[in-house]
Amino acid sequence: MDDFLIDRDPQTWSALSGHPASLVPSHLFVQPAPGGLEIAVVTATRKPTVGDLRTAWATRRQRRATPVLLIAFYPSPEAPGGERVALCGPVGEQPVVHLDVETSQAERLAEVALREPSHHAATRLLLAALPELDSPIAGLRNSGLLATQELTAGVPMRADWASARTASGRLLAHRGRRLIEGLGYGIATLATNASVLTVAGRREAIAVFCDDGEPFEAPSDRFDGMSPVSRALALADRENVDWVLLTRASEIRLYSARPGVGVGRKGRAETFVELNLSLLASEQAGYLSLLFAAEAVSAGGSLHDILSDSERFAADLAERLRKRVYFETVPALARAVSRRLGEGQRAGATDAEIGEGELDNAYEQVMVILFRLLFVAYAEDKDLLPYRSNGRYADHSLTRLAQRLAEAERSAAVSFDDRATDLWDDVRALWDAVNGGNDDWGVPAYNGGLFSDDPAVSPTGAAIAALRLTNAEFGPALAAALVDDGPQGLGPVDFRSLSVREFGTIYEGLLESKLSVAADDLTVKQVRGADQYVPAGPDDEVEVAAGAVYFGHRSGARKATGSYFTKPFAVEHLLDHALEPALDDHLARLDVLRDADDDAGVASAFFDFRCADIAMGSAHFLVAAVDRIEARLSAWLSLHPVPAVTAELSRLRDTAMDSLGDLSDGVEIETGSLLRRQIARHCVYGVDKNRVAVELARLAIWVHTFVPGLPLSFLDHNFVHGDSLTGVASADDAALAVRPIGDTSQPSLFVHQLENMLDAVAGPLERLARLNDADKAEVAAAREAHAAARAAVRTIDEVFDVATAVRAGMIEIQRDFDFAPDTIAALAHEQRVRDAIEHLQPVHYPTTWPEVFSRDTRSGFDCLLGNPPWEKVVVDREVWYGMHLPGVRSLPVARRRERIDNLEAHRPDLAEEFERERERAEFLKLILRAAFPRLGTGQTDLYKAFAWANLNLCRPGGMLGVVLPRTAVSDAGMANWRREIVHATAALSGGGGANPSPRRLDAHQPQGLGVRGSAQFLHSRAGHSRSLLTVVSCLNSRQWTFDDVDGRYTIAIVAAHKHNPRSEPRGWL
Repeated sequence: MDDFLIDRDPQTWSALSGHPASLVPSHLFVQPAPGGLEIAVVTATRKPTVGDLRTAWATRRQRRATPVLLIAFYPSPEAPGGERVALCGPVGEQPVVHLDVETSQAERLAEVALREPSHHAATRLLLAALPELDSPIAGLRNSGLLATQELTAGVPMRADWASARTASGRLLAHRGRRLIEGLGYGIATLATNASVLTVAGRREAIAVFCDDGEPFEAPSDRFDGMSPVSRALALADRENVDWVLLTRASEIRLYSARPGVGVGRKGRAETFVELNLSLLASEQAGYLSLLFAAEAVSAGGSLHDILSDSERFAADLAERLRKRVYFETVPALARAVSRRLGEGQRAGATDAEIGEGELDNAYEQVMVILFRLLFVAYAEDKDLLPYRSNGRYADHSLTRLAQRLAEAERSAAVSFDDRATDLWDDVRALWDAVNGGNDDWGVPAYNGGLFSDDPAVSPTGAAIAALRLTNAEFGPALAAALVDDGPQGLGPVDFRSLSVREFGTIYEGLLESKLSVAADDLTVKQVRGADQYVPAGPDDEVEVAAGAVYFGHRSGARKATGSYFTKPFAVEHLLDHALEPALDDHLARLDVLRDADDDAGVASAFFDFRCADIAMGSAHFLVAAVDRIEARLSAWLSLHPVPAVTAELSRLRDTAMDSLGDLSDGVEIETGSLLRRQIARHCVYGVDKNRVAVELARLAIWVHTFVPGLPLSFLDHNFVHGDSLTGVASADDAALAVRPIGDTSQPSLFVHQLENMLDAVAGPLERLARLNDADKAEVAAAREAHAAARAAVRTIDEVFDVATAVRAGMIEIQRDFDFAPDTIAALAHEQRVRDAIEHLQPVHYPTTWPEVFSRDTRSGFDCLLGNPPWEKVVVDREVWYGMHLPGVRSLPVARRRERIDNLEAHRPDLAEEFERERERAEFLKLILRAAFPRLGTGQTDLYKAFAWANLNLCRPGGMLGVVLPRTAVSDAGMANWRREIVHATAALSGGGGANPSPRRLDAHQPQGLGVRGSAQFLHSRAGHSRSLLTVVSCLNSRQWTFDDVDGRYTIAIVAAHKHNPRSEPRGWL
């Protein structure tokens, strides 16, 4: 200890009252800056306790603004020099304690912090570096760009590691431009505050050299109120380069300018890899060249290799997690929850006596428990919960629990008591903290339905609150969800290497599964190349005993994927060909307003971009869309500041900093992060008929747009539960539906009345639009404004409910019908109408989102994206009973029917449920044919209805991007839809005719898509670069597009422009 910070002059200090006697004050080092950081050194005769360290830290700090880092030396015979240290600080109510740290590592960290220009900068450095003390690579910080596992285990095994370490060692003392030149780049000035980096004459990256006191993410006058990274990314877009490099003091940071790059990515400005060269040990210097050198970022360079290896690691990690979830976590939870439900319904009930309704309830409870666990674990790893900044939270965290479970598995000491419930109790305490907040743990209130126990908000949550699972029931499920057996052995799942989209992958697979009671003993066998549950023979191993609850795929397969989950290439293609052209139009509109010096118009229009997925699932498409929208708006704003927008973003940033208190010194909130939060609040919308899916969608958006210090946005308005197909799409739509029998006139007067009624609800909606959820009061105000808007549209909703009931055949409108509000209200409240509406759960778009459908000539969404369900509206007896009799569909016809007849005779509850399903299907067919009168011939298929719904909801001049079966662009049943699309595009391209068809102007496959099939493009004669219609046909050979779908199946990825009859250039008005 005597030579600790030997080049600095220490002060002495004395302990104040309350200081633990076991920690003896030694030296004090003070940063030479106002309110400078204090490094307080103490000694102990044995490893100190966490409580003593926090007490000593608190008595030294005395609630001053000055940050304090307490360093405690204690004997450790196995350590170099015989000593180790513990660190506590520098700010916060309950700082995290780090034990067993190497003295040399602590010394480097203290020295670098003391050299920072201000106490804010020192605190920021420490709060970023301290959580990485457990990492084997001090000085390396990876924020979602690469897989940490690949960095720590894979990179040092590369053949070029030794040469890279030698080359980099010479550069560790270099800074700024000299460092960049040493890494092999040419530097050319691009602007007064940015440069372009070249490699062999090629422009490869944008560089910004920050001053020592200039954080990468903080707004700066030097960058017109934007952050250095925002400006650099905007310039990278303008100059069409792929990478951004920033330097500050001993830090160098790398970003990808391309959306979608990074294994655990959020927005571009939050996805990076960084080295602090003062903290990096010389033996680990190779990371500098392999990640940052000119050769590394060039095509085929080491960075690309490491990124590819990281993607493979993340894919393998995700696959292992899915398999454990599907085959271990969910089945264990299903057995426990269904057993408790059965016991609650009937004392002593067995699994075999559990009814279908109870199984459905159990399934929903299992889904909520599972995604609560995954959310908390993910949020801890992503720093959305204070695992790294609040010691008390860390002590109770899932991460610590996962570490204990992994250690128990490594030592073969796993046992779960069948009477104790402490695991369930501990996890419930975490859920309660997330739901209602916990000031001692530093957790704000979540305010979301997924964690709610309120029966009015979440009946499923209320049911879970009544559960108390034993360790034997809950422990195995918990371990399977939290502990990974990867290449480096057992350890907590590395959620930092996973994108929030992985929630969607897991959800989609579970959506196709259900809980059932086994009619026979079941085993698992290969049937047509896939694992299937089948009745067990005498010599087979029984996987599920007869009468037991099990979790199986609706097809009978035992698998860990969703058949129709949209793979990234298809999502990115639709974003390129549908969302990006829509954003081009939006930015062109902003350019026109800016050129006219209409600052108020620009501010009003900035977030007036509306994108939706009306079959959103867990928001897979919308999460990706948020990133694309943010990238384009952020780049535009960086180059064209809008005072009103930047002022509101500054207000949000200030509110967040005030909320963070002491911890604000360690946080810089980047403008893009604030923009992404605003985009989620104002620009993206979604619907799903599965309530759990809606909660997961909100959860995914919350996680993806989280800003420290700000409450979770009010998203109930944007993401709604209901049926996308059975509601009213417009006032015209409603008027046609309620047109009296025999009346063929156009109901223009009634439409006008409805539009006037919609205009009357503008007030609450304008109030909702002005709120940005900066604090709990604004979130509450948003909730009130939403409720006021819903109340204001109640009368119109009643009209739309009547229209829906007419379509459903429940009522008829006669010629003498009085359309007075009281008459409509009375009809809407008739029991037969209420029953129909309760069953259908229709989403009436003009009243659900009036701000989207009351935009004058721009009524509707600017862009609709998605992969809607592909399901025929029919209930096949053999398929339906196959869900309850695994393997029955592979039997000969006579034997198959005999088995089904026997089950039907012994399970009258199933027979009744089957009949109800058939009745529901016939009812749905009727209303879909009424809602979409041009649905076409052939069987009623949901994808056809969704294709029409997307087209109807798109504004004139807007874009569609959907994944459909190939029959959508070939079969007669979709001819009307194709004519509508092609007629519109042909009108813009100068074509037309009675039966227009796409011209094969360009049969080349889209750049980078790797499509096996054909691509058709219809271009405008005006010479616009974008296509008006693209259809990419993909053969599903080797499950290239969809898992577990026949390889001969062909998929169409369709992007289409909806004709604007006003024919404005680029459709921006």
